[in-house]
Amino acid sequence: MKSQAYIELKNFDDELRLKYGRYIAGIDECGRGSLAGPLVAACVVLDERQTLEGVNDSKKLTQKKREELYDRIITSCISYGVAEISAEDIDKIGIQEANLSAMVSAASKATKYIDELPHLYVIDQGPKNNLKPQLMIPKADSTSLAVAAASIIAKVHHDRVLAKLHEEHPEYDLISNKGYITTKHKEAVAEHGLQHFHRKSYQLK
Repeated sequence: MKSQAYIELKNFDDELRLKYGRYIAGIDECGRGSLAGPLVAACVVLDERQTLEGVNDSKKLTQKKREELYDRIITSCISYGVAEISAEDIDKIGIQEANLSAMVSAASKATKYIDELPHLYVIDQGPKNNLKPQLMIPKADSTSLAVAAASIIAKVHHDRVLAKLHEEHPEYDLISNKGYITTKHKEAVAEHGLQHFHRKSYQLK
């Protein structure tokens, strides 16, 4: 039985398809506010004939559920793309430009092999961009199924990068804090310093 949340997310996208066309591309990012690790953006074009019960805003799901849905999404969607912007590049160009670059790059990867450009890009509130036509709405990952799927892809990809960094630098506890600032993370920086995966332009608060 499909949950009410899933039905609402799917209905939102289906209504957009009636108005704009079949290819609805959802875009979301992860890691924008973290001290360590890359900013990751994902773009997903779902197949409306596939059922993805359980897909929701990644923040509302457990890690285990996100991992499970990640595999289902990438094997059943029409196309998807993921883009990373490193901590070093974020320091060079700033977070707004990094966010924009990641979104556009992920969209380019996702749409490279489909037979026509997306009929609509659905994006959470973010930097102005040239992806057209687009619908930019607040909390899009809790409104659109495609954006919710993109939020899962971005989150899982981001967390896998942090898990690998944790293996190399366990003292920063990246497996737990996911790169965000915590007391333990700040203490580790004070003791061991900033590493290549840290954003030097960020202020420790």
